[in-house]
Amino acid sequence: MNRLFLFLLLILPCHWAWAHEARTDALFEQWRTGREAQVQAFEAFLRGEQLSDVIPLAHLLRTASDWQRCRADPFEVPPPSNWPDVASTLRLVAELKRRQLLPPFEVHSAYRNPALNECAHGAEQSAHKTHFALDIVTAGDQSAWLASLCQFWRNEGQRWHMGLSRYSSGRIHIDTKRYRTWGNIGKAPLCAQ
Repeated sequence: MNRLFLFLLLILPCHWAWAHEARTDALFEQWRTGREAQVQAFEAFLRGEQLSDVIPLAHLLRTASDWQRCRADPFEVPPPSNWPDVASTLRLVAELKRRQLLPPFEVHSAYRNPALNECAHGAEQSAHKTHFALDIVTAGDQSAWLASLCQFWRNEGQRWHMGLSRYSSGRIHIDTKRYRTWGNIGKAPLCAQ
């Protein structure tokens, strides 16, 4: 019984979050109308960095999950001053995918402007505002691959300036702001030694 409960505790938040994402590709296309020049400039940057195929654009531009409660846009192009940080994080994600350290995933939160970050109860120094953090959701048992991801963080995370955590919702946070790992308040860091 305890094993089943633990398994469901690890699996259900991820499946629920994956299945209930309201920011669809159709909503993205609707949002994109009227912002075409800004979106095209960002796409051109990603192509120039050879990063346009790492994450679908409609997922990459998702703001905070609380966008509706905060009366914010569901998507946002980060300011051009943040684009080098976008590239840094996407290079890390591309490397993790290349090494098969990340299963299929969906982005639920990426860039957040300061007002949205505050409304969404993001940390004051959140990497979502400045260093392009990604909160991702995966389907299935995370324990099967998290140990390998933590091993990568221990061995190579410092070189990548990799921040890595797992929230109680099951979301995984990845950024390239600074080498660190943490847990929920009062919990051990995800990749504790």
